[in-house]
Amino acid sequence: MNASTELILLPSLRARIGAHGGVQLTQKYLDGAAAYARAWPGPVTSLLRPDSSTSWDMDAVEIDPGDYSRDGHAVEMFPPDNQALAARLANAALVFPFLAPSEQGTLATCRQLQVPVVFGTEYSAATERQIIDSETRNPLLRWRRKHWAARAERIRLQMLRHAAGVQCSGTPTYDAYRQHNVKPLLFFDSRVPLADVLSEHEVMLKAQAMQTSIPLRLIFGGRLIAMKGVMDLPEVAAELLRLGVDFQLDIYGQGDLEPRLRKRIAALGLQSRVRLQGVLDFKAGWLPRLRQHADVFVCCHPQGDPSSTYPEVMSCGVPIVGYDNEAFAGIVRESGSGWVTPIGDPKALAGRLAQLAGQRDALAAAAHQAVAFAREHAFERTFARRGAHLMECSRLPAGISVR
Repeated sequence: MNASTELILLPSLRARIGAHGGVQLTQKYLDGAAAYARAWPGPVTSLLRPDSSTSWDMDAVEIDPGDYSRDGHAVEMFPPDNQALAARLANAALVFPFLAPSEQGTLATCRQLQVPVVFGTEYSAATERQIIDSETRNPLLRWRRKHWAARAERIRLQMLRHAAGVQCSGTPTYDAYRQHNVKPLLFFDSRVPLADVLSEHEVMLKAQAMQTSIPLRLIFGGRLIAMKGVMDLPEVAAELLRLGVDFQLDIYGQGDLEPRLRKRIAALGLQSRVRLQGVLDFKAGWLPRLRQHADVFVCCHPQGDPSSTYPEVMSCGVPIVGYDNEAFAGIVRESGSGWVTPIGDPKALAGRLAQLAGQRDALAAAAHQAVAFAREHAFERTFARRGAHLMECSRLPAGISVR
C-alpha cells in the first residue's frame, strides 16, 4: 500500500471532556499543530486519548473534534483497539508520538507497517525524579514511583533505537538522548511569534524602565501546583522584606495549591506585597503584563520541566531568576541571560534578587540578551526547524516539499 502524505500526531496531552460536551485542549497545542499543518504538504491529524482529570492549564479551550479544522489540522479520537489503530496508521507518511512506554505498541505497529516514527520528549529521567520528589510525600510511594520511572527510562532508550528521529524540548532530554538516536533535534518551545518579540527599540525602552522602577516589579505565571514550586514564592518574598528590598510580586495562574498559597501569604503578612492575580489571556493579557509591568520573573521550579514559559517570558524582555534545575540551567547557558540559584533555597533566590535590585544595569543587559534568544527561537522559526526535521524523517513521496 502506498504511503500518503499524512502526518499523524499522538500528543501526550489528553482530551478532557469540556463543559459543553466537546474536548478540552490547550491553545498552545492547537497553535503548534496548526503550524505543522501550514507547512506540511498534506493533511495533519491529531489522534487524542480521553481523560477525566481536571485541567489547570491557563490556556484551555474546548473544541468539537468532528467539527474542528484549522490550516489543514484535524482532530480525531484515538482508535478503540490495535486493529483499528493499525488501519488508521497504515498510510501515514510519519507518526509523531510522545516518547513514553505506553507507546511501545504504537511503535511496534508502525515498524510492522514500515511507517517511520519520530518521538517528542520533554522530561529527562532526572527531571522525573525531581517531579516525584515535589509531588510525593509518602516515602514508600516515592520509592515505588522512582523504581517505575527508572524502568520506564530503560524502555524509552530501547524505543529510541528504532525511531527515525527524536525532537527534544530543551537541553535535558537532548543531552540524555542524542547518543541514542540517528537524528536528534534540540528546540526551545515558545508560542510567541516573531512579531510579538520586543523590537530593538522596545527592549531599549524596557531596559531604561527597569533601571528606574521602584519598587522592583517581580512576576510569576503558571499552574499553582507542587511541581512549579509555588509554595516557595511567599518565602522568597518574606526574605526580600527582611532584606529591606522594595518590591511587588504578582502571581498569575490557578491550581490546587492556590488556597494554601493564599493562606501562607496572609500568615507572613505579605498581602500588600504579594498579590494573587488569577488567570490572564495569553496574548491579550499575559504578554502585555510582562512587557509593561515586570522587571524579573521569579521561577522556583524544583525540577527540569522544559517550560515554554522560559522563552516566552524572555521574549518580553524579562530576565529570569530561578532554581538551578537542568532545563533552566540549559536556557541560561544557551542564552547568556538569567541567574540560577540552588534548588529549594528561597533565601538564596531572594538574596540574588536583592543584589539585582541594586544592579539595574545587569538587569537591563540581561533583558537585551533574553530578547535576542527569544527572537532566534520564536514560534515560526522553531516550528520551521521542527517541520523540516519531520520531513527529513518521513516517507513522503519523492518530489514533495514543504509548503
